[in-house]
Amino acid sequence: MASTISQIKQQVNQIGQQASSTAGQLSQLATNLEKNVALVSNAIGGTSSGEDKTMIAAFQQASKAVKDAATSLQSAGAAAKDWAAKA
Repeated sequence: MASTISQIKQQVNQIGQQASSTAGQLSQLATNLEKNVALVSNAIGGTSSGEDKTMIAAFQQASKAVKDAATSLQSAGAAAKDWAAKA
């Protein structure tokens, strides 16, 4: 029984570490998306077709979604690590 709990703790801790690592990667992706908003705006901002606004809105929406996912993963990772430490 004790070895089963140890295995579960180890697995949960690994999941927590993966969640935290992925959260960091997603945060970097969000930063890159935000940089692309500035690049797109500077490069093609104000085009008559409006494609610049569509692309900028898409990047902004993606950046927000990625930030939200990173925050959720950070919380999940912390919860997993806390549980593994207590169990």
